[in-house]
Amino acid sequence: MGIGVLASSSTTTATGASFGDGVNLQPAYYCSGEQDLGWDLMNEYPDIETVRIEIEPPTGGETSATLSDIRRWIDEANANGYQVIATYHHWPSNGSGDPQDLQDAANWWVENYDYLSQNSSFTINLHNEWGTHEVSVSEYGSAYDSALSKLRDSNYDGTVICDVPGYGQEPQIAADSVDYIGDDNIAFSVHVYAKAWNEYAGEPLKKSPLDYLNSNQPYPCLVGEFGPLGPDDRTDWSAVVDHAKELGWPVLGWAWNGDGESDPMNMISPFWGDDCSATSYSKTSYFDTVYNKLSGGGSGDGGGRGTTTQYLNAEYYSLDGVSTATSRTDYWGDAYVTGFDSSGDSVTVNFDAVTSGERTVKIRYAAPYDDKECNLYINSQSVGQALLPYSTSFQQTDAGTYQFVEGYNEITIEKGWGYYDIDAIIVE
Repeated sequence: MGIGVLASSSTTTATGASFGDGVNLQPAYYCSGEQDLGWDLMNEYPDIETVRIEIEPPTGGETSATLSDIRRWIDEANANGYQVIATYHHWPSNGSGDPQDLQDAANWWVENYDYLSQNSSFTINLHNEWGTHEVSVSEYGSAYDSALSKLRDSNYDGTVICDVPGYGQEPQIAADSVDYIGDDNIAFSVHVYAKAWNEYAGEPLKKSPLDYLNSNQPYPCLVGEFGPLGPDDRTDWSAVVDHAKELGWPVLGWAWNGDGESDPMNMISPFWGDDCSATSYSKTSYFDTVYNKLSGGGSGDGGGRGTTTQYLNAEYYSLDGVSTATSRTDYWGDAYVTGFDSSGDSVTVNFDAVTSGERTVKIRYAAPYDDKECNLYINSQSVGQALLPYSTSFQQTDAGTYQFVEGYNEITIEKGWGYYDIDAIIVE
């Protein structure tokens, strides 16, 4: 079944995970883990709020860094004011479809969490990029359900980040797996590179799989890694990352330092693979490629669900008397909603808010025949009409500021004058 067909029946919308934007560090493979991590330079760039630290487990035989080194990395990040995501990254298991590899990661966290968290707090990313492109929904969900259950044997009770399968490039599989996962405190992480491939759709990774993940399961989302790595630039990585930010997701760029590719994507110089003695660093020409994508992707305040702007693509929600279409260009997601031509025709979207309060509602629409008005309802109560000025292409209009309750909220657009198209509702 196509993405749009599956998504059209869903009324569940995720949110952005409660991290600020940031960068990845991979110190485990260089300098025996003893290098200066470059905090002095990082502290000059306030849009870096989160660091995701890739941890090769010392027991795996692929690193000479010790648990003490790993704890130092985490402690220094905390001391410098950064949110920390600590990721189990046993590279031979990246892309693995063997559930035992995921279970091994859970076991490692159970054994080492207390030691690593002795001085500092961090969020656990269970396993970097576990799951093949071809893993089934039930295989992925069942493997994570088992590993998460094991992980909870530790003293860690926070959110666990789960990378979507296929090297982070199969969001649809992760979205459909939630019926198999019993743990209700998780977040899904997508990885976006120019070489990314979405086997579910049989094409390069595009925006629509992010919309699918955002709209078909209840857990927060983020882009855990992004960058321009080829080989043939088949994925428009920049546009996909921008769309993640439109959805309110935090985004974490690859990499501050420690990228070992033949043409390294390191934001700072010297590269740890070239110089272990450095105590000061400078920006590389690649720095701005990552940094220009940061800021505003996540709340950065720990507020979590409902604290960021909500981008609610209309085709994924409750349709009454209307239908979806794709003939008009530049729509978000997989389609837009059309056919507002009879009394009562409507679309209703919903979202969760962490607290009650006022929020501004904007409508992304097209009104190709003349100025139009639609009837607007907030939580089933009429709040009057919203003007949709004449436009043959999709544009946004401010529909007003309204009071919303903590938890579940609904916004309904009903025909009014009719003969317009609705692409999305934005709640700020």
